[in-house]
Amino acid sequence: MKIAFHPLNRAAEVEYGANLLQTLLGNEFKIRSVCRGRGICATCQIKVKTNPGALSPRTPQEVKTLSLIVGADEQTRLACQCRIVGDGVAVEIPNGLYVESFQELLDLVGEEAVTDYRHPVNGSVLIPKDKIITRSLLTLFKTLTDDINRISN
Repeated sequence: MKIAFHPLNRAAEVEYGANLLQTLLGNEFKIRSVCRGRGICATCQIKVKTNPGALSPRTPQEVKTLSLIVGADEQTRLACQCRIVGDGVAVEIPNGLYVESFQELLDLVGEEAVTDYRHPVNGSVLIPKDKIITRSLLTLFKTLTDDINRISN
């Protein structure tokens, strides 16, 4: 079976039943999984561009988590919850990085965000691309580490 990755115009051969997150990681995509594949965070979300029937149905946990993710729609899936069960699926990895700790943002103070930095639980944009990361901006995210610890334990 074949899976396509957009917008990179890459494809890979996969086994029936392969986990989509493991497939992405195995093809050198830097996808995060703060919850370690339990389907309770936004960090491995993808968009299904073609043939959604080639992926396993949504799990109850995935449905619950997707209801909390900002901007999730019918095309949105959590890669950790998907198994590849058919041929010809194409997925898109959204732009942006998911933050794994408050310290990660603190280390970037004074720099311009090279991409959107996203919240790992709800997928919202914490710091938009091209914005200068300031200490005053970071005060808005004091609970970030607590949110991350809650889902990663």
